[in-house]
Amino acid sequence: MRRLALLISAGAMWLLLSGSYALADNGPHVMGAGSVADGCAGCHRTHTAKSGRLLAQTGICYTCHGSTGTGASTDVVDGLGYSGADRTGTPGALRGGGFSYALIDTANPTGQADTGGNAAGTVPVLATGAAATSNHSADGTSQMAWGNGAIDATGTNVGTAITMRCTSCHNPHGNGTFRALRPTPSGSGAATPVAITDTATKAYTTTNYWKAEDVNAPSFIANVSAWCSACHTRYLSAAATTSGDGTYAYRHKSDGTAQGTPNCIQCHVAHGSNASVGTFSNMVKNPDGTAATPNDSRLLRIDNRGTCQMCHNR
Repeated sequence: MRRLALLISAGAMWLLLSGSYALADNGPHVMGAGSVADGCAGCHRTHTAKSGRLLAQTGICYTCHGSTGTGASTDVVDGLGYSGADRTGTPGALRGGGFSYALIDTANPTGQADTGGNAAGTVPVLATGAAATSNHSADGTSQMAWGNGAIDATGTNVGTAITMRCTSCHNPHGNGTFRALRPTPSGSGAATPVAITDTATKAYTTTNYWKAEDVNAPSFIANVSAWCSACHTRYLSAAATTSGDGTYAYRHKSDGTAQGTPNCIQCHVAHGSNASVGTFSNMVKNPDGTAATPNDSRLLRIDNRGTCQMCHNR
């Protein structure tokens, strides 16, 4: 397990920006910066580029947002967010978890309800990161987007493999939306863009992983299920009634627009989760009937698919 001291001391190796730091939807990622924008040189080199699109480094996002980067307050690999842009100050638990590690105390949720919703639950944070058991791909590898595509009564088409990078979801140049999210994720094939309004006050960390909403940006939780469904097309549902699809016939309601209501982001994190699964919860197969990766937590916030019992106490 990685130690915070090692992360901080190693960070100086990757400093790209001298005096300016990259914050998602801030820093060099600002829409309409004009013809004398100072952010371009943070990522691009005209004659000495090391990667395509004239990028200064391969894996350019991680040079600021990775384990050893110091150009941003957010470490998306280890699931950490710092109070200082240069990785100073006390690190907190990143809201989206981390691609390799996360600080979600998945074994100790509280505040169960039996009302079909639960606005007051708690999922604490860990003191140190635990290895991720599931994550979205962000390194250019292909990952199955289950449910991608039109309703298929035969159940033959269960999804589409999509090549995913950080820029599949985020616009590195900035676009004025929440977390610089693309209104249409690259590779999704979605026809309807979903732009989530940005907020001036940024909250990248949390002390309660059940608090999925961002109180500074109410449009986030109100619209994020529609945004997630750009890739997972057939997962979005207003009620548990049949869809006519051979595989995704009955779906849990997922169009909630407030904290504690059925919503994609209420149950799942965006980057990676460290949740574990037990004997029975580990038996859940992929939608095509194939065996899932052992101990795959499906980006859920609680062990053993326990997000269900946050709202449905048995």
